[in-house]
Amino acid sequence: MRPVKGLPFSEREAPFGYALVLPALLYLTAFIAYPFAMSVYLSVSDAQAGAQKWNFVGTDNYSKVESYDLSGNDFVIASRLTPAEAQALVDTHKDGKVVTSVEGARFKASLEVGGRTVPVFASDTEDSAAYLATTLLNDLDWQVRAKGTEAEVVAHSGDSALALGNFTDRKLLDKARKGDVLIDAHLEVKSIGTGVWQDPNFILAVKNTLKYTFGTELVKLFFGIPCALLLYRKFRGRQLLRGLLVIPWVIPIAISGQAWLWILDSTYSVFNWLLVRGGFITPQNILNFRGDPHLAMASLVVVNVWRGFPFTTIIILAGLTSIPDEIIERSKLDGTNALQRFVYVMAPMVRPILMVSLLFSVVFSFTDFNTIWIITRGGPYDQTQMLATYAYQVGVNAGYLGKGAAISLFLFPIMALTVFGMLQSLRKENM
Repeated sequence: MRPVKGLPFSEREAPFGYALVLPALLYLTAFIAYPFAMSVYLSVSDAQAGAQKWNFVGTDNYSKVESYDLSGNDFVIASRLTPAEAQALVDTHKDGKVVTSVEGARFKASLEVGGRTVPVFASDTEDSAAYLATTLLNDLDWQVRAKGTEAEVVAHSGDSALALGNFTDRKLLDKARKGDVLIDAHLEVKSIGTGVWQDPNFILAVKNTLKYTFGTELVKLFFGIPCALLLYRKFRGRQLLRGLLVIPWVIPIAISGQAWLWILDSTYSVFNWLLVRGGFITPQNILNFRGDPHLAMASLVVVNVWRGFPFTTIIILAGLTSIPDEIIERSKLDGTNALQRFVYVMAPMVRPILMVSLLFSVVFSFTDFNTIWIITRGGPYDQTQMLATYAYQVGVNAGYLGKGAAISLFLFPIMALTVFGMLQSLRKENM
């Protein structure tokens, strides 16, 4: 036997194995590791397009609070009243007045209404306390609300809460919440700053991404499982139908997206044409699929499901065909019906494959950029923004590379937790 040192390179297992792995390692380094590391670097800098120098800013791109806005709504003027007493107080509150008094180094404003004196606000200045109390008395909508057999009177400020002040420090905010509002109320705190966490569009993008991802997955499963069961049965034309099924999945989204743009067009939509022809709507009331926020989100879900459910169907079908015929035949001999065979025989055996399919589908939907960008571009008015599209708009279109990188990196922990949870569930299935 020749010594190992004399073996040619192609016959040495370790070096040859490393040589085979090297291209994949280079690919992962160049197209995954390096972009990820670059994104982390950009997210902790003030990088902007065209800037000659980028400075380290730490976590400011993620969260940087400069001040806090305190607002309130549903101020409880009086409680534990009979309905008649509460209604009488509401009817006569316009005749009330605001009185102020000195409380140590501060001023307290109270309302004198219906024979009651109700302390409402305290402030460092008399004008501020009196202004808030006057607004509460004259500008808010006083309502009677039932509390069991009793009632209470609540001053409601409508859709926009009553602004109670702006504070540059969290301690001042906490002090104001405890000492400035003297009655029960629904208080809200809004952080004002330059970080993406203080950006309301970012919060909306996170919510939309979660709704879009898990909403579409439920619909894909709803259609994918029955479709897979149908294609599992033997009938004439089954192979042709299987081939036609994968067309939405294999067509490039750049091509199919243009078709969907025409289908969802507010003027030339085939859906609107059918609804008008069927007499369900009039030409003056056609649906604006991409201009209405709710219809725009629903349209994105439809396009994603149309494109993605064939993948779910084919994966489930592959799992069904892997079940030995003997098991199915034995279950039939045991007297099970179709539903029982699916629930107690097929589903447990297909579940691991279904979890893998769901995992890939969740990743595809969570990071979907093309569908949203082609159909709505995040509109109308940023109501369909997802994390992927919003990161692109902030980082590329607006040129704020640091903030765009910070937004994109928020995808990583959410995706990591989702994938980890699904893998743990899959692991328990196989134990």
